[in-house]
Amino acid sequence: MNRNTSQVRRGRRVQKSRWYMTALVVAMFMITSVLLVALFLRELYMPTLIIQHQPLDMTNQVKVEEAHRAAGRFISYRPADIHENATSQYENTTQTSYISTSELDEFFSRFGYSLGIYFKNLDTGFVYTHNADTKFFGASLNKANHALYTYIAAERGYIDIYAVHTFTAEDWWGGTGVIRFMPAGTLLTTRELLHHAVVYSDNVAFRMLTRYMNNISFSYSDFLAELGANPDFILSTYSHNTCANDTALWFNALHAYLESDSLYGHYLHNDLLNTALYSHPYFTRGAVFGGDYDVNVRLINSGYEVAQKYGWSVHAFNVAGIVYASTPFMLVVISDMDHGAHGLFDEISQLMKDFNARYF
Repeated sequence: MNRNTSQVRRGRRVQKSRWYMTALVVAMFMITSVLLVALFLRELYMPTLIIQHQPLDMTNQVKVEEAHRAAGRFISYRPADIHENATSQYENTTQTSYISTSELDEFFSRFGYSLGIYFKNLDTGFVYTHNADTKFFGASLNKANHALYTYIAAERGYIDIYAVHTFTAEDWWGGTGVIRFMPAGTLLTTRELLHHAVVYSDNVAFRMLTRYMNNISFSYSDFLAELGANPDFILSTYSHNTCANDTALWFNALHAYLESDSLYGHYLHNDLLNTALYSHPYFTRGAVFGGDYDVNVRLINSGYEVAQKYGWSVHAFNVAGIVYASTPFMLVVISDMDHGAHGLFDEISQLMKDFNARYF
């Protein structure tokens, strides 16, 4: 009798424990669901969180451009001249890491086909590549290329760099950027949209730019054909694949544009020098919760000034840039990695900086 009673009590305790566990699991599921719905709704109605738009002051620049256009000449802004006396915290230190091409091959081979590398010394034209033809998702790297396309279109007279555009509800897009926090009806010039697209990788700015550029006879496809880029990689303006070699085509063209006697090269150059990343260690959390941007967080972290653009998404972590060392070089790193590859990108930056310093 006592044994039966004890078994019954034990059974009840087990049943109650199971009930508690089930209730706990259900409660956790419900809390998680509510949080996810709240985050979704926050993203959906994000434009109600207002950020004051501070227009870029370009009054004097416009007057100078008008005078030069009337005289039939461009303005010369040459980043090479700006950076001819470039210094670095590493400039006068003794190099402790000497890297050869065979050692670079050995290092990069550890990552198989998950990484594509393109290096070019801009003084000599020497090129080193690793896995440079493998296709990766380009993510926001395309914004730098599209910005170059837009500026060239403005140079050729297809568009007005100071045309005014209205941010509408239809333009809203989540992810990176700050325009989505501005009220509908905010006015931004083409130049301001380009600034946001490059510096903050702003998705709304990119959408507004592509809408504007779709109405001109000089198409994005025409521009890509001029560069010689692989047409099979370009899915659309918004979604595209790339490889290290193709990205290098863009940045070679970008470097040539920055070095040319152009009206707008200084705009693009300054924006690329000041690209900003979310300061929060986790990109997705920073995007959802509106984390601050930090211009001091660099994917090419070499100790020098770098004109660079990054791009990332799920299984895509990429950067391309021009490093203004005493002998400048271009570096492209394309991968199918995620945001956690920051440390690896720092290591690659240091390796290629040391390689450039040793040989050039």
